[in-house]
Amino acid sequence: MPPVELLVPFLAATAIFTFTPGPGMLYMAVQTMAHGAKAGWLSSVAFHLASYLHIFAAAFGVTVLLKAAPVLLILLKVIGGCYLIWMGIRLWKRPRSDVLAVQSSDTQSSRRAFRDSLTIEILNPKSALFYFAFLPQFTTLDASFPIWLQILTLGIIANVAFSLSDIVCIVFARLVAAKAAASARLVTWGRWFGGTILVALGARIVADAR
Repeated sequence: MPPVELLVPFLAATAIFTFTPGPGMLYMAVQTMAHGAKAGWLSSVAFHLASYLHIFAAAFGVTVLLKAAPVLLILLKVIGGCYLIWMGIRLWKRPRSDVLAVQSSDTQSSRRAFRDSLTIEILNPKSALFYFAFLPQFTTLDASFPIWLQILTLGIIANVAFSLSDIVCIVFARLVAAKAAASARLVTWGRWFGGTILVALGARIVADAR
């Protein structure tokens, strides 16, 4: 495992991503409300299966790169820190009316929901970039675990956390949708708070990596 000084910021950043509504969460909420809980659950499973593919690619891809040039770990940390800053700024600038437009048919089956979700997530370059840039910055060559195992461990922790948020999203999909529509000011403050945390974490990571 990474040392505590890396694990704590990782858990903090993961918590921000976990409880910040994103396209995937909104997609699952729409699937649940439009086609029932089964479609929502299968969409969640598909998203997480695809996420594990991204995690494995990040773990072993980063390991190969580090064997060729260990200095790339520092570069990845800087890229990851900048990525966190960018995510925070984008969270600040997201318009209040920004919602995921999902076109779905009432005749869409749960099996199709699973297949579509899996395809969408596998082919989503933002998800691949997230794991490739986010996880390595919380690893260190001085840890007792090799880099690839650190990345796999952190990826599993992150994916489990995301699963917990998915459960809440699916079970309370209708309630979440109603609250989001009725509490625009609360949503705005939440975006500003989350964006500030991400920018601060990214700035600290970039500063420590230099």
